[in-house]
Amino acid sequence: MDLSEISENTKMGREYALLGNYETSQVYYQGVLQQIQKLLMSLRSDAAKKQKWQRARQQIAQEYELVKQYSNTLNAFKTSDNVERPISSGISRQPVAPRRDDPSRDPDVWPPPTPVER
Repeated sequence: MDLSEISENTKMGREYALLGNYETSQVYYQGVLQQIQKLLMSLRSDAAKKQKWQRARQQIAQEYELVKQYSNTLNAFKTSDNVERPISSGISRQPVAPRRDDPSRDPDVWPPPTPVER
């Protein structure tokens, strides 16, 4: 097992998480956890190293869970249908143009164009 590969993949997972690319980060974290699990299987005779790697695996698993939570929260915002929307009163909100003979009408301001009938 290549320890530099574990280190590099952990670094990449953290970096992607910092950049907000949570899905890619999760892939790296999953890979690192699998690599550490394989390493632990090969360290049967060295209890001290095995214990250190178990602690590292636990810490990385906690980071991975946080990244998953961030991703789930972000996705909840993106797909939230619980947003309150104003209820339409059915009243048209189109502005009413002042009449030409209206004394409050500014002669320098053109009225809006008349709608085209189809």
